[in-house]
Amino acid sequence: MDFNGLADPYVKLHLLPGACKANKLKTKTVRNTLNPVWNETLTYCGITEEDMYRKTLR
Repeated sequence: MDFNGLADPYVKLHLLPGACKANKLKTKTVRNTLNPVWNETLTYCGITEEDMYRKTLR
């Protein structure tokens, strides 16, 4: 939070298990708000349907 009581929030997604950079995505930052709204689609590339059954989001 800044001195005005507002924040610059964003969301980080981690696809687990896996520690590579390709498993991490981040939304755009919504500036100066305490009630952010994201209308974004984040896409992991190279993930098979079989992988999706073994992975979770954090």
